[in-house]
Amino acid sequence: MKKHLALLLLAFCASAAAQDFPTRPIRMIVPFPPGGGMDGIARPLAEKLATLLGQPVVLENRPGASGNVGAEAAARSAADGYTLMFANDFLASNPAMYKSIGYDSLRDFTPLARAATVKMLFAVPPSSAAKNFRELAQLSRAKRLSLGTPGVGSAPHLLGELLNLEGAISLLHVPYKGSAPAVADAIGAQIDVVLTTLPSLAPHVRTGKLRAIAVTSEKRSDALPDVPTLAEAGVPGVTADIWYGLFARAGTPEPALRRLQSATAQALAQPDLVERLQKAGYELAPLTPDQFTALLRLDMERWRRVVTDAKIPRE
Repeated sequence: MKKHLALLLLAFCASAAAQDFPTRPIRMIVPFPPGGGMDGIARPLAEKLATLLGQPVVLENRPGASGNVGAEAAARSAADGYTLMFANDFLASNPAMYKSIGYDSLRDFTPLARAATVKMLFAVPPSSAAKNFRELAQLSRAKRLSLGTPGVGSAPHLLGELLNLEGAISLLHVPYKGSAPAVADAIGAQIDVVLTTLPSLAPHVRTGKLRAIAVTSEKRSDALPDVPTLAEAGVPGVTADIWYGLFARAGTPEPALRRLQSATAQALAQPDLVERLQKAGYELAPLTPDQFTALLRLDMERWRRVVTDAKIPRE
């Protein structure tokens, strides 16, 4: 009887603590170095959450292994809502690219919200004979074209391989350590094509240093409205945006989870945050936690198939 009462008391205390959540600072793990594109969303989001939750939300950059180091740290944290992870679609691609990782993207994390997406863009040097994607594909059939991306296993790399598998184009992957060197070599015509985020390429397209060929999303970009989508260029059914989202540990108590989900949704609806992200080239694309889970599952399966069918070596 005493043991039963003790268990009830513990359960009551745990429930009360969750109802009062949060009562201390929250840590937000960002699995990439500070100053990058992910920080550009995570930092202002953390500021908004701190105001809404009444507790500091402290960013902790844990870079390494294409996001795996930070994700493993988040997966090992307590499931109490006091450690969150801000991640992008490496959660979908890394399980396919790595033979062994210390986390399960679906089992270990609960999505709170998709924060934003960013479009990807194909671009070529101005000296290229291709004025559009159809001409680029035609050139590639005569001679395979070099495709620069931010690195092995990145979304641009896997999308390029998917287009190869679909027979839409013939591209030879040239991995770089980030977008900047790939863009620089495309401007210098050291590579035939570059595929990376639209914000990384748009300034060079506007100044004429690069020619935009196609965006990889379902709709055109407001930033470059004259650039067609892949579907408009004759490649229907192949789309990909890079997404960013906030996650809690699986098993976080429901009251804490609901508080975090509600605060995140409120933060992402703040007009000044929306304007700030849009100016930086991001698009607000909220999804419910269930929709976000479904997207993650779909992307994991798609990239697993691409890695397998394209025979990309796993690390």
